Amino acid sequence: MKIHANFRLFAATKFDATKYIASPSYGVNRFMLDRIGEEKARATTIVEYQPNSKFPEHTHIGGEEFLVLEGTIKDQFGEFPAGIYVRNPIGSVHAPWVDGDGCTIFVKLLQMADTGEGTTPLHVDLEKAKETAAVSTDFGCVAPLYKNKDTGECVEMCWIQPNKEFTFISNGSGSGIGGEELFIMSGSLFCEGTEYGKWGWLRFPPAVVDAEEQPRQTVKSGENGAQLFRKTGHLTEKALSMEKVQIAQDESVTIN
Repeated sequence: MKIHANFRLFAATKFDATKYIASPSYGVNRFMLDRIGEEKARATTIVEYQPNSKFPEHTHIGGEEFLVLEGTIKDQFGEFPAGIYVRNPIGSVHAPWVDGDGCTIFVKLLQMADTGEGTTPLHVDLEKAKETAAVSTDFGCVAPLYKNKDTGECVEMCWIQPNKEFTFISNGSGSGIGGEELFIMSGSLFCEGTEYGKWGWLRFPPAVVDAEEQPRQTVKSGENGAQLFRKTGHLTEKALSMEKVQIAQDESVTIN
């Protein structure tokens, strides 16, 4: 299965709850954003857990990160309500479940490099990060969630004021910003005349820089602003080649 599998192309999706697809685990549904592979897939997905559903114990051979959007998800490490960012490294193991409130998460699978970070999960409360670590910008504020100096991957949470342009300029190094993904937790964004609302997703390819600077398309927040999950630096050839699990375009799998 391939969905938005060419990382050199711009991709974007508006969330549509009528397009959830049932997973092999009962009570677990998926809205697919990008994907290469069948059940073992490099994937970005919105996952809906119905009340009192669970997922079998599994090892994260290529890592997992997710944002809790609604409800509470639980595993042996604790309870994670809406507004928590979780990063489960390569080699970590868990068996998540939800109780009667159900849960929805935004999750990325098989997209991590093995750079010696161990198997201890990272848990970040987004509101606490905003209070203690956010930096003011022209468009609002940004809080760092994770950074990998070896791959160039950078994960941030951004709070955008209403009707503000949200730009990102390459550093002129020849590799652009290394790609950028935006996931809209709340509010909306406009890009090239199209409005993407809550749980919308946009992915910009790495810039090819011939001049000193090359901006990607400008996006602008809607009248209610926006809260965005932003990931950059992860779509360069270097970063992609360092991912622990390599799923080729023919969906063959190798392990770095």
